[in-house]
Amino acid sequence: MPSPPRCCCSASPRPPQRKSATRKLIYVASSRSSSSSSSSSSSSSSSSSSRSPTSTAHSACCAPARPASYVFESASRAADKRLSTSTSTSRLSTSSSRTMSNFWADVVNTTAFSYLKLSIAASTSVAALLSTALYFKQNDLIYPRHFPPEARTEMFTPDKFHMQNWDTVDLPTPDGETLRSYFLRGSGIQRKGVTVLLLHGNAGNVGYRIPIGKVFAEQMGCNVFMLGYRGYGLSTGKPDEKGLKTDAETALEWIFKNDETKDTRVVIYGQSLGGAIGIQMAARHQDRLSGLMLENTFTSMRAVIPNVFPPAKYITRLCHQVWPSEETIPKVTSIPILFLSGLQDEIVPPAHMKRLHQAAGAATKVWKELPNGSHNDSVLEPGYFEFINDFIHDEVMRTKKAQ
Repeated sequence: MPSPPRCCCSASPRPPQRKSATRKLIYVASSRSSSSSSSSSSSSSSSSSSRSPTSTAHSACCAPARPASYVFESASRAADKRLSTSTSTSRLSTSSSRTMSNFWADVVNTTAFSYLKLSIAASTSVAALLSTALYFKQNDLIYPRHFPPEARTEMFTPDKFHMQNWDTVDLPTPDGETLRSYFLRGSGIQRKGVTVLLLHGNAGNVGYRIPIGKVFAEQMGCNVFMLGYRGYGLSTGKPDEKGLKTDAETALEWIFKNDETKDTRVVIYGQSLGGAIGIQMAARHQDRLSGLMLENTFTSMRAVIPNVFPPAKYITRLCHQVWPSEETIPKVTSIPILFLSGLQDEIVPPAHMKRLHQAAGAATKVWKELPNGSHNDSVLEPGYFEFINDFIHDEVMRTKKAQ
């Protein structure tokens, strides 16, 4: 779920490095421009920067943005300055000595990565619109699949980020929709026999999250199924709570039956809205899963609306898109859960994540804070991928593989 603009130009402090005698993965982010970025990606970035779209109505977590040129430039500058000073060390493998400097820099300055930080601020006018159209038009407001303007006609593919070992998956659902998704194969000697179901946050499409999938696949050695929700990107249909649950169910069944993934440990990774979907799936399929990872997820859709649209706080009962995460997460008892909380989240207050952590019924609950992380840029914070890597190694790999 995109967030309001904020100044992200100050560099993040260098995190403490941890050494391991057995396994080591060094994340070094560089601000250099990628010399190997494809001309197609550069062209897309240039054309996007020249436009100045604004939005009139998006979601309970999404509203009008500043001009795209301002957003892209400020997002890139923020990423450049922050990542140029960010260094963190994580355990992985004694043979995994390559750094992230030549890896992360290839994706950090691209248009797709800029969309991860795309700023969308709630306004009073949108709140008034929500107040009058919440019931009949709330799906269009809550699921802003048409933002940014090209999100329903253009979608990045992994080859734009120099990935080779991947497939496009046009996933058919039981109710007749086709979901344009990607399957990224884990690579390198650090392969773990883990498959991650990536459930992205609101707005944009799954193509904008490929840089995250690339880290999972090429740095952590995990297979990644990147699900394209119905009505988002090049997938058919229109999103709603029931439909998005069907999409995630269908993706899990694909993972459980596919020859390359059926014998692996399966972990769900959900950001914001994706975390709400992930909680529902974990409650239903925990006997077949090995872990759940949540980033900046809300307790329920009704609970988060007043934070984004204060004038709508008296009519949240009209919202039929519920996503009752706080009610559901106590049912997830048999798999470990990682909570990644950006303490500067301006869309989903950090208190939501705290409440989910407290309500979770899992025996193993790992809580990690990102002090400077806002709703969209927590992924850029020092230690983010280190926390995930350690969770997979220390908790997921210890769980019994589903039969």
